[in-house]
Amino acid sequence: MKNSGVKIFTLILITTYFLAPKVMSQAAPSRTPIDYFTNFNKFTQIDLNEDSALFCIQKLASNKKAIQSMQSLMHNFYAQIVVDRSFLPETDSAVVKEHQRKHDFNKNLLIKIMEDSSKVLTQTFNTLYLYSKIEDAAGNNAQLARLTNQFIQEELSDSDIYSNRAGRYGLMIYGKINSIPELKPLSEKLFRVLYNYLEKGQIPALENPDRFKSEERAWYRYLYAYSNYIQSEKETDFNSKKEYLKKAFDYSPDLADVNHMSAYFYDMHFILEKEKGSFREEYLTFLTDQATNQNDVLSILLQITLQQPEYKERLKTAYVKVKGSEANFGKYWMQNVNQHAKAAPPISLSMLDKSKFSSKAGAGKWLLVDFWGTWCGPCRAEHPDMQKFFDSTVKTNADKITFLTIACRDTEEKVTDYMAEKKFSFPVAMSDNQIEKTYKVAGYPTKLLVTPEGNYLIVPFGADWISFVKHYTDL
Repeated sequence: MKNSGVKIFTLILITTYFLAPKVMSQAAPSRTPIDYFTNFNKFTQIDLNEDSALFCIQKLASNKKAIQSMQSLMHNFYAQIVVDRSFLPETDSAVVKEHQRKHDFNKNLLIKIMEDSSKVLTQTFNTLYLYSKIEDAAGNNAQLARLTNQFIQEELSDSDIYSNRAGRYGLMIYGKINSIPELKPLSEKLFRVLYNYLEKGQIPALENPDRFKSEERAWYRYLYAYSNYIQSEKETDFNSKKEYLKKAFDYSPDLADVNHMSAYFYDMHFILEKEKGSFREEYLTFLTDQATNQNDVLSILLQITLQQPEYKERLKTAYVKVKGSEANFGKYWMQNVNQHAKAAPPISLSMLDKSKFSSKAGAGKWLLVDFWGTWCGPCRAEHPDMQKFFDSTVKTNADKITFLTIACRDTEEKVTDYMAEKKFSFPVAMSDNQIEKTYKVAGYPTKLLVTPEGNYLIVPFGADWISFVKHYTDL
């Protein structure tokens, strides 16, 4: 991996390793999957110990309920230590040496894991193992061909390219061998198999999504969008190129996918070696350069802006080119926002100050709703910014927007004490234990933006929510 993704990878890795032990210290003495998960990280990252690491991963593999967690651990975290990585020339030599020590240890550990009698382990690790061997075979075309064919035979013999991230490693292998003339036909064979599986694996929008299905949907869409972008780069025919770029555009993460970005975050960095959240800009650039009809550009910009409202000024510029005036742009924007949003069920809750909140009373204004809890670390972390947003934006635009936070899975006493301790004054309602079910809240914090016409959309988790809201609402 190149250095472009290293800082982000390392930050997430460190956060995971050092936050998890704090959770463990509060847990009961009996070992749980999270204990083995955390200790495996410890014995492969900090206190390098082959026997202990093997013991932990064997325990995870023997627990059917922990299989998905083990797959995530292996392919999102452990893979970072095994996959080759480069450093900038100015990187401290001690840092490089320490990383190489861990890398070498874990390459050997991976061999030991693949010798284990557990089929769950060997099947889980085989994709990473074969890719690691392909890295080692650099410069040996015969060996690269043999290993690639082995990967196709063993990992692409059925359509499940998600569970053990065969789709990811397949695209990484493609990137390794595609530039080698002798291996070009094989790389195209590999790519075509992957492309077909990604195309057939697409999951429609989910009415009642669960976390795991939503993550799988986001993963398939991102990799399919990227594969279409790759294919567009090969095309010289105008219409074919446009068709592939359009697919890359259409399958780039939508708002639902962005709320599950962790599903494809690591794949993005492993495959592209940088953070690239979508392939919409490429299609927009193509159309802008080639289109004779500005309506096409306007339509594409609208779709991008609904996902990424920071494009709103560019959308307005395109609108003016088509319509000749920006006088009705606001109406055009709101019509499309409401068309793409869902009808918002009414909200009626008791506030912490004993008043009553009713969303019907604020009809005609935007409403920002935040679901949180005092027990939720990410929720608490953003509360200082939330207080600033309430003071600087909501209070000064009370005629345009209403703000409501809803404390869930909490007690009034804990919430009151928390607000007093932190000196926060943003409005808080206590959940009736139904409202989060009504809005199908899958995690915390979750933010909803309700339009003045009574429709709502989910603010993407992990995005700059303040910027998102301000662009959408023109505040």
